[in-house]
Amino acid sequence: MLVPRPGRHLAFLALILIVCCGISGCGMQAQASSQAAAPASVPKSRQDQQMTPLPVTTPIVQPERLVIPAISVDANVENVGILPSGDLETPTKNPWVDTGWYDEGPQPGQQGSSVIDGHLDRPGGYPAVFWLLRNLHVGNEIEVVFSNNSTLHFRVTDVEYYPPQDAPLQEIFGNSNGKFLNLITCAGDWIPSQGQTTLRLVVYTTLM
Repeated sequence: MLVPRPGRHLAFLALILIVCCGISGCGMQAQASSQAAAPASVPKSRQDQQMTPLPVTTPIVQPERLVIPAISVDANVENVGILPSGDLETPTKNPWVDTGWYDEGPQPGQQGSSVIDGHLDRPGGYPAVFWLLRNLHVGNEIEVVFSNNSTLHFRVTDVEYYPPQDAPLQEIFGNSNGKFLNLITCAGDWIPSQGQTTLRLVVYTTLM
């Protein structure tokens, strides 16, 4: 079920919540949007080019685990992007037990709204990684463990349910007024004819 796209005046990715968890998985559709073209680069002289040192290659620190003690979640974090269909990818290595960080947005701990998704259930209706996400409350803590063994701590600030067409996209994906981590899964009743559930659950957290 597609919903109207937000206006192109938004200076961030406009993501649309569409297909939900279960056999189909949580899905979103994205459209890149920009306000201005990048400025042209100024050519360097040959001497400048010869004197420019090669860039130093450093290991990239990635989020590796999502830990939510209140609901006994300790899950791997996979990098997910946008599928050719326009849907937000869900975890593929271990789809029912892993979570997916949308790596075209901010990394957890960076300025802006980082987003991690996960399945609510698996085929047959058995619990998946975010089955108990609905049990979180304001004040609960969430940890993100990185590949360099550092850990960031986030605190739940809000738990909300939205019909897909009413989800506040800017608040979920585009709020740059702090360092946020938002967790998304599905909720509500399953609609067989649409292959999705009636609601989306968003848990908002902020860096402690």
